[in-house]
Amino acid sequence: MTPIDLATGQAEPAIAVGSQPHAISITPNGRTAFVLDWGGSSVTPLRLPTASDRGQGFGRAGRAIPVGSYPSAITIAPGGRTAYIANYGSDTVTPISVASGRAGSATPVGHAPNSVAVTPDGRKVFAVGGDSDTVTPIDAVSGAAGPVVRVGYSSAAVAVSPSGRTAYVVNTINGNVTPIAVATGKKGRAISVGLYAYPTQIDMLASGLAIVVSPYGSQISLINTGSNRVVANVSVGSYPDAVAVAG
Repeated sequence: MTPIDLATGQAEPAIAVGSQPHAISITPNGRTAFVLDWGGSSVTPLRLPTASDRGQGFGRAGRAIPVGSYPSAITIAPGGRTAYIANYGSDTVTPISVASGRAGSATPVGHAPNSVAVTPDGRKVFAVGGDSDTVTPIDAVSGAAGPVVRVGYSSAAVAVSPSGRTAYVVNTINGNVTPIAVATGKKGRAISVGLYAYPTQIDMLASGLAIVVSPYGSQISLINTGSNRVVANVSVGSYPDAVAVAG
């Protein structure tokens, strides 16, 4: 993993992690990063420097934490206490205590989970089963899986609205997004972003707008999560495949 100094824009010395680093997520307090090792079925924690650590390097890797096979996605609960890992090859989600670095018991979910999201209150986790076209809600306290929700074809990503009321699931083949009520687990009418747009990613703005990335449509779509309507389709470069929100 290569850190980049934002003040200078310069790459710093690389930090050794797993053999096939796949994704990274940072705790809300900025003190710890977790790097997924796709091939090694593990997660490497990195202690990140504070202002007082400057001059002592840009991070230090801890001992790898074993999880399920082919970890594919990670999210960290808003409180920063728990990281959740979607294990693509094991059809499970593994919680990791940020404080101790220990993995908890894995929860079975749909086939080939490829995305995971946590509600703002940290009480519920949603895992997408990309090959089963399902979403599994998980009670974050007990680790128990709730009733599976069937969504569209080739479900690829999930995000939860800032209000915590609704989870939004991207269905690539259908070219739409399925809203799911967090409280009841019931799905609403799918929101179309274009039949041949093939959406693959979603993120949320604090204002309540969802941003959906569609590679084949070369666009991002903005969804008002209050009305569940597309309010704009914005053309971007060819084949966009990711989005990040500042602030």
